[in-house]
Amino acid sequence: MLEYTPVMQRAAINIEDQLRKVNGGISAALSGIAPEIFDFKAHPFSFLGKAARARFTLLAAQTLGADAARAGRAAAAAEMTHTASLLHDDCLDTARYRRGLPTLYDQLGVNGAILVGDLLMALAFDEAGAAAPELQGELAGAVRRMAEGALLEENSRWKKTDAAGAERMTALKTGALFRWCALAACHLARRQDLLETCARLGEGTGVVFQMVDDVLDFEGDAGACGKETLKDIREGKFTLPLILAINDGTAGPEAEKLLEALRAAPAADLGPALELSKLVREGGFCAAARADASKKAEELKPLADQLPAGEGADALKKFINDTARRLA
Repeated sequence: MLEYTPVMQRAAINIEDQLRKVNGGISAALSGIAPEIFDFKAHPFSFLGKAARARFTLLAAQTLGADAARAGRAAAAAEMTHTASLLHDDCLDTARYRRGLPTLYDQLGVNGAILVGDLLMALAFDEAGAAAPELQGELAGAVRRMAEGALLEENSRWKKTDAAGAERMTALKTGALFRWCALAACHLARRQDLLETCARLGEGTGVVFQMVDDVLDFEGDAGACGKETLKDIREGKFTLPLILAINDGTAGPEAEKLLEALRAAPAADLGPALELSKLVREGGFCAAARADASKKAEELKPLADQLPAGEGADALKKFINDTARRLA
């Protein structure tokens, strides 16, 4: 694992300062909405979260030498797009808890949460265009890919999916926005020669991020993760840890049995979900999925090495490494 050097520490401090400005920019955009349309102050909800996409955008921009102010607006657009997608996801999943707070679905119901999500998405396009006009079209493409991934996931509930199918969904659902973050930084730096490299680096980082998120659904603490755990298996989503368990010669039959019990059980009965989660964890399938995520992160290094060796380069590589090893 990369250790912090003085240069990396300076880059990290700079990113934290920029993140505060990004948060301020998001707050300013939200405050521009008339309270009679929606009063953001009256409904506590975190619109920045862990800011992984904003950090990635800012680190890529710093590495490529892009203008910091424009990169900040792109980072804000990424976070607003991500949050809009979460507001919609919470309606699909009937989620009550997100980022340590009640979801807007829980506070407002389906209609309010969907409409606020739509509003946030529109604000995200405004921010992207303010960073650079060409970023709006790129963001539209990313949102389309995200929707395609979400629809693939919705259509595959309770249907066996192989690892390749799961990775395809992940590349669309999560990789598409990380891909846009890297492309935005590349456009802002006017480094069109690196667009393909940045696209692959961004999508790959998003895949790694989501793979670990899927592991955390089995082994994470709800308080640390800021959202409900065991949601994926209770909703019939086949993520990599479960796929590995089902395809295992020893654990597979028991996993299949527990899946059938889980599907037949009342929503309030957590017993089968807890048993299946225990089987996946203790069978080493979470660890195997983490190892695969770490391998994919290592495979991204040659792409990262093609970027300029600026102040943010090592910090960007560390971000990718840490993404594969995160515990929340």
